[in-house]
Amino acid sequence: MKQLKYKTVLKEPVLNGSSILESPPDLLINEASRKLKYNYIGFFVVYFTLSSITVYLTIYLPVYLFSVLNVNRSDLAFIQIFSYSVLFFAPALGFLFDRYTLYKKLLLNCSIILFLFSSFATLLSGGILYNFGMFLALNLLSHETIKVGMGKILIESAPNEVIKDKILIIINISSNIGGFIPSMVFLLVISNIYNLNLWTNFFLFGGASILPILIALFCIDHNYTHQVNTKKPKVNENHKKKNYYQILFLTLSFIMIWSDKLYQYPFTPWILSKFGQNGLKILTSSYGFFLILNTLGYVIGQKISKKFTRKNVILITNSIYICLICFMSFSNLYFLLILYALNWFVSGIMLLNYTSLIISFSKHVKYQNVSYQMLRFAVAIASVIFIPLGTFLSSLISTELLILSAGFLAILSLIPIFFIKS
Repeated sequence: MKQLKYKTVLKEPVLNGSSILESPPDLLINEASRKLKYNYIGFFVVYFTLSSITVYLTIYLPVYLFSVLNVNRSDLAFIQIFSYSVLFFAPALGFLFDRYTLYKKLLLNCSIILFLFSSFATLLSGGILYNFGMFLALNLLSHETIKVGMGKILIESAPNEVIKDKILIIINISSNIGGFIPSMVFLLVISNIYNLNLWTNFFLFGGASILPILIALFCIDHNYTHQVNTKKPKVNENHKKKNYYQILFLTLSFIMIWSDKLYQYPFTPWILSKFGQNGLKILTSSYGFFLILNTLGYVIGQKISKKFTRKNVILITNSIYICLICFMSFSNLYFLLILYALNWFVSGIMLLNYTSLIISFSKHVKYQNVSYQMLRFAVAIASVIFIPLGTFLSSLISTELLILSAGFLAILSLIPIFFIKS
């Protein structure tokens, strides 16, 4: 990890006709503040773009594949297993960024270029499943590499809880703005859901919406490291082992709370088939409200964590989240929208505390970024298991039953939390 180097230079700026001397500590503070602001911009544009393409791939592409192209769901499930398996590289990528930190700029920039190409290709290749699977794998790999690289920068840029939570809130806000754009484009472009030409235009807009990520090539300061002390606190081996166990328990819990991926692909096609085009458009037009609630959840999650332990916050929010999922399977459209909105709010509180807690544990182990990426690894495991399984089962059982099953599986997320000492 590089430290910032400063030359001892005497400056004599004129202030009210008198010259003053700016000390090296002032230079250090100003320079560090400037670099941190550049990284804030980097976090914003990266997560804005990643969220935008994620909405295209997980909310609207399933409608296109299931309801418009009517693809074979068993074939798609088989392809998804291999495509989503690339997410297992997250810990290895974390090690790569930790071990070869001097090359993190090159790795991140190459991943951004690959992400741009693979996003366009994935959106436009849905009609040929095997090509779609190959490009989706490349997109997920580049997406994951970018997130791992940004995770490395996040750990280096967050010396305390205040800055850490501030960055997490910036990430959440930018992700939610990015997630809002596809919904607006969908309402403007797709007047007839079964018109293939309209879908092509919609996906072309999707490709254009990811171009802002190029800004990150120039504004992220890869050498920024906020140093509070030059000496690292000594941590005994027993304490390190305890932190590794905490990370393991958090990972196990995070895998199961993502069991809602079981109905990720069938969900919007189910809305279309059960409530018609108007039902899908009502859901789409509500996404802005859902995203605001999610951001509000992040902000409130930060406030709550100051009064309660993050462990207890996770236990409470997980329990509420599970109940809301179970009730969704028995709801009409408007009650479903209310429950769905509450889930977005609760998940904001929950995810901030999961992420913040694992960052805290990661700071006390040798390979910090590898440990932090364990949450990404948990999402990878959940994606490889639950997304293909849900796609396959959706041709055999109702989506209502899939949603209910996800709720019951999520109960298992509560067990590992009891073993966490925070």
